[in-house]
Parts: sequence; C-alpha cells; structure tokens
Amino acid sequence: MIRRPPRSTPKPSSAASDVYKRQEFPTYEEMHEKAVKLAHLIKEKNIKFDKMVVVSRGGFVPASVVAYTLGIQDVDIVSIQSYIHREAGKAIVHRAPKTDEVVLVIDDIVDKGGTAKALKEYMPNMHLAVIYAKPRGLPLADTYVEEITQETWPVFPWDEEDKANH
Repeated sequence: MIRRPPRSTPKPSSAASDVYKRQEFPTYEEMHEKAVKLAHLIKEKNIKFDKMVVVSRGGFVPASVVAYTLGIQDVDIVSIQSYIHREAGKAIVHRAPKTDEVVLVIDDIVDKGGTAKALKEYMPNMHLAVIYAKPRGLPLADTYVEEITQETWPVFPWDEEDKANH
C-alpha cells in the first residue's frame, strides 16, 4: 500500500518560514479539475483578451489546462522570481512583455501580491487568474477558484523540491 501525506496538516511547514502553519497536498487530478474550473470562470466573464501569459514556473501546469480548455494556442511566458524556498522576497522580473493590451495572466496562487503588483507595471490591463487566492493577494486576483488562509501553503504535486524538503 502506498501511503500519501494527509491532505492538510496543522504543523509548521519549515524553519525558513513559520508563517505557513498548514500545508495542503492537492493531487494532479484535483489541480486539473481546478484549472478546468478556472477556465470556465474566465470564459463566463466574456472578456476579449489580446494575449495569454503564463507566470513561470508556478503557472505552467494550470495555464496549459486553461489554454487547452479555452482553445488558446499563442501563450507567452513571464519570468519573475518572488520566492526562494518559500521565503517571499522582492519580486524580480526577468522577462515580461510591456504592453497596454488586455492580457490574461495565469498563475497558481496569489499570496501577498508581489508578483501581481510587479507585473501590473508591465501590463496595466492584465486580468490575473489563479487557482488559489490568499486574503492579502485577493484584491489583485480578477478570477480565482479557491480562497485559502494566509497561513496555508499548497504543496503542488509537480513541485519536487517542495515535496522533498517538507
């Protein structure tokens, strides 16, 4: 029998960041379902987007599902660094289009909003769509699937480093 960690745990997740008191362990199947739901929520808004942009790396998996579900083939990538081993820092934009177009931006989570605020400087008309929204970042999310507490850290099934260290 394969034992899997519980879906959530109340213990602190790491010494590096005692802010996250609870971990959640969504499965690939659950994340796929949430990404399909995100696509449908986006479609219901009837917004004409000029382009779709995925936030590297967290947004890759949800964005792929959203793009397939909505029939979007042209997807750009932004490269931004705002975390190092769960430690939130100043958002550093490595690559992002500078445009006034209406851009659909896909990411996995909006936490404190550092990534969203930094990208808004490059794409002022962006529409941020995420799977998870935390209270401090919620005002920056235009579309989201699930609100989670500020103390919750989702350990995504594709994040091997996070799974190995926690």
